[in-house]
Amino acid sequence: MSYLDVPGARLYYETHGSGPTLVMIAGAGGTADVFRRVTEHLMARYMVVIYDRRGFSRSRLDGPQDYGRRLATDADDVQRLITHLGDDPAIVFGASSGAIVALTALARHPAAVGTVIPFEPPVMRYLPDGQKWIDVFAELYEMYRRVGIGPALEAFRDRTFPPSDRLVMAGAPRNDANAAYWFEHELRQYPAVELDLAALRTYADRIVPAVGRDGHGYPAHDVTEVLGQTLGRTVVELPGGHVGCVSYPEGFALGLVAALERTGAPIPQSPPNPAGHDHPGHGDLDRDHQPGHNGGYHATHSPGLMSPGEWDDSYVATPHWDLGRPQPAMRALADRGIIEGRVLDVGCGTGEHVLMCTALGLDATGVDLAPAALRAAEDKARQRGLSAQFVLGDAQRLTDLGRSYETVLDCGLFHIFDDDERATYVDNVRSVLTPGGRYLMLCFSDQEPGDQGPRRVTLDDITTTFADGWRIDSLEPTTLDSPTGSAGIQAWQVIVTRI
Repeated sequence: MSYLDVPGARLYYETHGSGPTLVMIAGAGGTADVFRRVTEHLMARYMVVIYDRRGFSRSRLDGPQDYGRRLATDADDVQRLITHLGDDPAIVFGASSGAIVALTALARHPAAVGTVIPFEPPVMRYLPDGQKWIDVFAELYEMYRRVGIGPALEAFRDRTFPPSDRLVMAGAPRNDANAAYWFEHELRQYPAVELDLAALRTYADRIVPAVGRDGHGYPAHDVTEVLGQTLGRTVVELPGGHVGCVSYPEGFALGLVAALERTGAPIPQSPPNPAGHDHPGHGDLDRDHQPGHNGGYHATHSPGLMSPGEWDDSYVATPHWDLGRPQPAMRALADRGIIEGRVLDVGCGTGEHVLMCTALGLDATGVDLAPAALRAAEDKARQRGLSAQFVLGDAQRLTDLGRSYETVLDCGLFHIFDDDERATYVDNVRSVLTPGGRYLMLCFSDQEPGDQGPRRVTLDDITTTFADGWRIDSLEPTTLDSPTGSAGIQAWQVIVTRI
C-alpha cells in the first residue's frame, strides 16, 4: 500500500502484478476494495493499480475542495497517479461513475491515458428519457436527507439495477461515511454531466465501451449503448450486471483481457491463465499434425501441458485442424432442428458452428481460450454480416460466463481431456445447461485406426461419463471431415439431455 500527495488530498493506492499499467477506477463507494477479486485474475498480465478516490476511505481530504469542478479533479488525480508511477500512457478501466472519471481523464490528459474501458458510465443526459433519471437521482438524494442512508440506498438499487446486482449490492459491507460523501457530491452531479464529446471523438479509437450482459433495459447499460453509437464504437459485453466484476470476477477479467487484446492494447506475449491453470478452451481435430504420417494425426499433449499462449500461437496462421466450414455431422443436427434456444459452442475455434447457428436465427455464443481464434471468428462474422458473440474463456470454468443455455455444442473438445479433466469439464457443461437442455458432441472414436491423434473415446467412456444427471438420447457412429483432405475420421455423435 502506498500514498500519493495531490492538491487537497492524499491518495491511497496499491499495485499488483507486472506488465502494462492498468488503472482501475471505482464508482459509488470509491474504494479499491471493489476490484480486489478481479485484480487476482488480471495481475498475471498487468500491473494493476487500484486506489481509493479522494474523499473515500483511506484517501483523506487534507485541504480545500472545489466541488464545482470535482469531476475534473477526479480526472486530474488519475493523471497524477499515472505520472507518479512513470508508465504512461496507461490503460484505464472505470466502473459506473468511475467510468465517467476515466472518460474525462482521456479528454483532459490524452498523453497519460491510452486505452479506456468505460464500464456502464451513468451519463444519463444522453438517454432519450435522461432528464427523468436525473430527476430520480435528485429524489433519491432528498430521500437520503429525510430518512437516511439505508432506505435511500435500497431504493437506488431497486430502481436502477437488475436483480442479480441488487443481491450483490445488498450483501456488500456498508460504509456510511463513503455513502454519505457519495450522496452529497456524486449521485446527482455525475449522472448530469455533459462529456467533452468533441475530445472523445478525437480519441474514439482508444475507447472500448463495455456493459454487463444482465443489464439490458437498465439505464447505465442502455446509455452505454447510446454512447457507443455516438462515438462509433462497438460495445463489449462482460459477464454479470453493473457489478459483474464482483459477482463473476474471473469471467469478467477474461472478457476484459479479450476486449483489450482485440483493440491492440499492450499485452505480454504468451500470458499465463489468470487463474494459474493451463486448460484449453477450444476443440481440436489435429493439434499436432505433421505431413508424412498416417492420416496426419499425432498424439496430443495433455491439456495441462499446454499454455494459453501455445494455443493462441496455433492461430497465427490458419491452423491445420480448422476445417473452414461446419462439420457435416453438426450441420445435419442443425438441419433436423435439434440445435435450439440459446447456444454455446465450447471450444469454438474460429467460429464456424457459432456462425452457422447465428445464420439460422439462433442466439449463439462461442467460447475459446485463444484470442487469435476469436479475432478470426469475429472477422468472419463481420464479413458475413452476422452478429455472433465470442468470449475469451476456459472450458473448465464455464460458470464464469454468467449465462445459461438450451444447447451446448462440442466438436472435438471432449476427447482431449484426461479422466479428471473430463469430469470437471462435463460438470461445467451441466452447470450452464438449463434443465432439459442438450449437449451435442462430436468426438474421436476408438474405431479410428492407429494410435496417432487425439485420445480415442469408447462407448463405455461415454455411457459412464453421462450416467448421473443425464439422459443419453442418441449415441451413434459418424465421421468427421479431415482438414488435411484424408479419409473421414471415425467419430461418435452424441446427444445427451440434462435431467
